[in-house]
Amino acid sequence: MTSTSRTKAVAHTLSTGRAALLIAAATLLIGLWNLEGPEFWWDEGWTLSVARNVVERGHYGRLLDGQPAPGGLEASPVVTLPVALSFGVFGVGLWQGRLVSLAAAAAALALMFVLAERLYDRRVAWGTSGALLLLTAHPQLNALLTGRQALGEMPMLLFLMGGYLCLDTALRGRALWIALAALLWALALLAKAQTLPFWVVSMVGATGVALLMHRWRAAAIVAGGALLAYLARPWVLQIVMLPVAGRTLPGTPVSGIYDVTAFVPNLSNRLFALQMILIGGIPTLIGLGYAAWRLLKDARATNPASDDDRGARIVLRAALLALAGSWFAWFAVLSVGVPRYLFPATFVGGVFTAALLHDLTNGFRPSFVVEGLVAPLRTRRLTRWSAGAWLATLLVATAAPLTMLSYWQHFTADERAAFRVAAFLNTQTPPDALIETYESELHFLLDRRYHYPPDQTHVDLNRRSLLGQDTPVAYEPPAVYPSYLVVGRFAAGNGLYDTALASGAFREVMQDGRYTVYERVKK
Repeated sequence: MTSTSRTKAVAHTLSTGRAALLIAAATLLIGLWNLEGPEFWWDEGWTLSVARNVVERGHYGRLLDGQPAPGGLEASPVVTLPVALSFGVFGVGLWQGRLVSLAAAAAALALMFVLAERLYDRRVAWGTSGALLLLTAHPQLNALLTGRQALGEMPMLLFLMGGYLCLDTALRGRALWIALAALLWALALLAKAQTLPFWVVSMVGATGVALLMHRWRAAAIVAGGALLAYLARPWVLQIVMLPVAGRTLPGTPVSGIYDVTAFVPNLSNRLFALQMILIGGIPTLIGLGYAAWRLLKDARATNPASDDDRGARIVLRAALLALAGSWFAWFAVLSVGVPRYLFPATFVGGVFTAALLHDLTNGFRPSFVVEGLVAPLRTRRLTRWSAGAWLATLLVATAAPLTMLSYWQHFTADERAAFRVAAFLNTQTPPDALIETYESELHFLLDRRYHYPPDQTHVDLNRRSLLGQDTPVAYEPPAVYPSYLVVGRFAAGNGLYDTALASGAFREVMQDGRYTVYERVKK
């Protein structure tokens, strides 16, 4: 490479870096607006409660009746401990807990911009950002909105995409970068356990494509990095847990969790998953199909002996396509159908949606699209050019308005009922009161003792609510007085406390939003 070429390459890299930083900064600043306003999720409550206990009690786990208890339903330590760190720096609160996921979302979007440019070009990179932020009709498929919840998805995707970016560098001649890719992948696999099978498919797919193109070095790098990442997981977890070593309790095994989330062939759940795909997954589905066609075409046309970057791009595209495609297929065929489970596929697949729209619109050129839309009216025949323009227009016109509506509802939300209920319980009940509730967000906010069912109950309740099964739940709140019972959306939707309420042992004393507070009747 000549000095002029090196100078241009450095300038291009700096330009890409500045654009990525701009995307990250804009995402972070916009995301901070009204960060406590959106609804406080049940999934968030477990994670934030454990993080609060780490900061305030030095105990990595939950509380039960005021005493240290094992962890269970909270996010991985890879997610929970950074939340605890945020609490230590900024104080304990909801926005402080959500800040970690928001920062991860900002960084992940920046990494996707860089990856898209390396796979395609700068136009597709900007298009990828647009697809991820503007073509996600369901709010649970939106990177920014998901990033404003204290969940494990965005940290997982940050580590995952960081690993693929390092893989790209390794494939382009700097093989040692595969070690950093392995570390990031190990963190991603620890952040969300469900990532493992799809990541394995990704690694196998990339290795297979490299072998088919006779790219022996690339195949060795991918396979070696995958093996290193898989074997490194327990060691990485030990390092992550060092700050809380000796401050945990052994957990209780939970059986059947995959039967109610990951392997659900029920017709009702398959129809629900199809409905979610029709609402928010069509751009991704078409983009994945187009990317698969292009990948086969480009792989056949690539010279195995060439030393350019084309082969590296094809191998990386194969890895991302296998990851998003297998995740999407699982959601459609076997998942319980919760739209949040489709999000990783739509996030990774955003680069292929952008590439599709780029090619359909001749580089996102409005004049090209307008001419394609009106051409059939003049010629009275539909050409490939016109069909592409109509397809691109339909994809954008159907998804963008719903996405903007989601933004409006999310950023203007003011769901403060959990805070008001917690304030009532913290100030209007006796200091020694025991509060029974399965609304984990209240666990995070309460300064009173609280009690909840064992984790196995969660599986039984999911059989009721997600699978529609008439599953008995053998659980009754403890017969302790004085005590209060709080029923929110989660417990009400599952009928968890119906028997206790029907017994007449409790009377309603407060109702706010989705929460109803009951006091035990004195005898």
